[in-house]
Amino acid sequence: MIRRCQVTHNAHKPPVQEKQLSIQDPSGFRIQLEEITFNGVDLRWGSYINHDARVLSFRPDKQAIVSHFRIQDASAANTHAIREKQFVVYRETPESYDLFIPPSNNKTRSFFELIVTDDFFDHIFTEESRFMKRFRGYQTFNRPAPEFTAQMLPTMHSIIHDMQHAPYSGALRTTYLETKATELFLMQVLQLDQPSPVPARLTPGDTERLHSIKHYIDLHYEKPLSITALARTAGINQMKLKNGFKALFNTTVFGYISGLRMQEAKRLLLEEKMYVNEVADRMGYKYPQHFTAAFRKKFGLLPKDLKN
Repeated sequence: MIRRCQVTHNAHKPPVQEKQLSIQDPSGFRIQLEEITFNGVDLRWGSYINHDARVLSFRPDKQAIVSHFRIQDASAANTHAIREKQFVVYRETPESYDLFIPPSNNKTRSFFELIVTDDFFDHIFTEESRFMKRFRGYQTFNRPAPEFTAQMLPTMHSIIHDMQHAPYSGALRTTYLETKATELFLMQVLQLDQPSPVPARLTPGDTERLHSIKHYIDLHYEKPLSITALARTAGINQMKLKNGFKALFNTTVFGYISGLRMQEAKRLLLEEKMYVNEVADRMGYKYPQHFTAAFRKKFGLLPKDLKN
């Protein structure tokens, strides 16, 4: 479990607090974190390598508003609700929750998080912002939502870099970081105030159920799955499942399942040194040649070529 540190402010602590954390386990999972805290605002830079799919348990130490920026994720950009060079804003509460981490296939994923308080949000709140009005009343916690997801702007990358390499120290550094953090959040507001790509026919409840079934698929993609069974599990009709999934995640249900299976097949061939027939059977293909065709369509080469 990774825990966020509770920050208490007093006169004896420096205006800006910094710490670095490195975690590694026997499976090869490695994560490095760098954190900066000031005036109730947390900045976090992180990068990790994850060989096997896993579920991590988190327990935040405080209620907060989290802006998660996916900086780099070249290994499997199409298998995440949040893709490379996107960000999402969501609420977090001090309750345990699980987060599914797909394998990174020996490539590094990196991210940045801006974590602020409700007071920070209320201080800049305006009724003129469509996003801020919707977000203030949003009651889902510890789960990112597509309606609060948008593309990162090049200027956002610059601000994140500038905060990590602030040219000041002491009180001036605190002022600089606070100004930059506010600027970054306001840029997110501007992006999220743009028209939403989510179809009006999808209610907030539909959207939540679709994200729930996507998480279910993440955990069970190696098992036989059908639209009928998935719709029943999600509590949604089959047509809305198919059309809504496509609208939210820019892929079909079976396209998403196939993508997860192909990524796992590639890992089994490369890391576990399994035979093609074994991998085909593991991925649910009755005939190895069907698996070979699907693999070639996905990666542009035959499974045997990958092993060589």
